Amino acid sequence: MSVAIIAALVFVAAGATGSSAADATPVQFDARVSWIAAETMVVSTDDASVVSVDLRRVPQDEYQRLVTGDRVIVTGTLERNRVVAASIESVE
Repeated sequence: MSVAIIAALVFVAAGATGSSAADATPVQFDARVSWIAAETMVVSTDDASVVSVDLRRVPQDEYQRLVTGDRVIVTGTLERNRVVAASIESVE
């Protein structure tokens, strides 16, 4: 799935209210870590899209060593205005 499609899906999900077809749409994309705080990570894609990632369902050992600038592959679902991650893979 291209970064442009992911960005469009995130935009559509952000504007969705209630239940819609955009809810729980599976996604996988690569990006760079902008910041991590508690159970939220913000990443930037190569086309400068910024995506908020909910980490609550990801084992902490998958992201605890990540720092700003690290490249990652995010796998999860679009829900409302964020991606709810199922896994975070570091790309070294």
